[in-house]
Amino acid sequence: MTLVSLQMISLGSLLIFNNQTSLTSAAARSTRCISEDQLNNRTDKYRKTYWDQLIISKVKVPLQDTSTCEQTAKEMRQEVKMRSLSPWKYSLDRDDNRFPRDIAVAKCLCEGCIINQKEDMSYNSKEVFAQVMVMKKAQCKEDPKKYVVNKEFIEIPVACTCVVPSYTKSTS
Repeated sequence: MTLVSLQMISLGSLLIFNNQTSLTSAAARSTRCISEDQLNNRTDKYRKTYWDQLIISKVKVPLQDTSTCEQTAKEMRQEVKMRSLSPWKYSLDRDDNRFPRDIAVAKCLCEGCIINQKEDMSYNSKEVFAQVMVMKKAQCKEDPKKYVVNKEFIEIPVACTCVVPSYTKSTS
């Protein structure tokens, strides 16, 4: 083999090795344990750069929303969620190991859809989902006073829509 060939093989090995080392260190960084202060800094940054930009972060959930499909059909108030053919209300989904801890999730008020101010069961109300990124924390195995933080994508219901029922084809 020539000297140039050996140098190219050495260079290639070095690049591959270096890439594997950087991947390993990146994996180690993603699972490293952080203090509570570091956790708070990370969640503050996440909130400012991502969560506060989402419309779902601005939803106000009433303490007690006792709206029913029948009431909504008669009233059809100003809010979009109450004027929809498939109205919904929000409730809070809470997870103390997630940031944000509380997320507003939509729940359809009707099984059918409101047509001419009455619930029509020939249609269905179905949730509309959005995928959002959240941060999940877990206690560090090596030091229970520290945390491991991972980003996850979850699907949450954000509204409801009126759809034609899905029918199964008969095999006759």
